[in-house]
Amino acid sequence: MLPARAKLSLATAGKALVALAALTLTGCPNGDVGAPCNHGTVNPPSSFLVTFPALSCNDLLCIYGEVKSEPTEVTNCTSDAECNTGNPGQTIFTCTENGRCELSIDYVLERSMCSKRCSSDADCNNDGAFNKPAVPEDETACESEFKCVVLQELDSFCCEKLCVCNDDLPDTMALQTRCEVEGKEAVCDTGTMP
Repeated sequence: MLPARAKLSLATAGKALVALAALTLTGCPNGDVGAPCNHGTVNPPSSFLVTFPALSCNDLLCIYGEVKSEPTEVTNCTSDAECNTGNPGQTIFTCTENGRCELSIDYVLERSMCSKRCSSDADCNNDGAFNKPAVPEDETACESEFKCVVLQELDSFCCEKLCVCNDDLPDTMALQTRCEVEGKEAVCDTGTMP
C-alpha cells in the first residue's frame, strides 16, 4: 500500500504526463493569418474593420483590410447591378431601401481574414510546425501576400502593426510614418474626448 504522499505525487505526475501527451499530439499551433473569420453582427464599414476578440482566430483578431468607396455616380439606385457597374459579376455594393449604394456585408465577410500583431512582413508567413503554412492557398481569400502595416489611428489598435492581405490594401505608409515619428501617444490621442 502506497502512502498518501506517494499517491499525490503519482497523481500529479499522471496529470503532467496527460498534458504533455496532449501537447505532443496537437503540436505547436500554426499561424492562421488569412483564414476566414466573422465579425459578428456589424454594419458594413466605410473602411478597415478590426474585431477583437474573434474566437475563430488563433490571435483573436479578425480584419477586413480594404477601402472600397461607394459609387458616387449612382444616385437613387433600384438594384444591386446598378451599384456594381464597374465590378461585373461581383456584388461588392448593394442597393439599400432608400436608394443608396453601400458596401455589401457579404462581401466584407468574404474578404475578412484572421490576423495577428507583427513587426515585419515575415511575421505574417504562418510558419508553424515543420515550416508548413497553416492556411492552404485555396482556403484564404487573399490572392497576394500579407503585409505588416498600421491600419488605424483610433480605437484599441491605433498605431499597432497587423498582418493584412495586400490585394486591395491602400497605401498606409503615411499613417505608419506618423506613428513612428510622432509616437503612439500623440497620434492616438487625436481620437479621444477631452
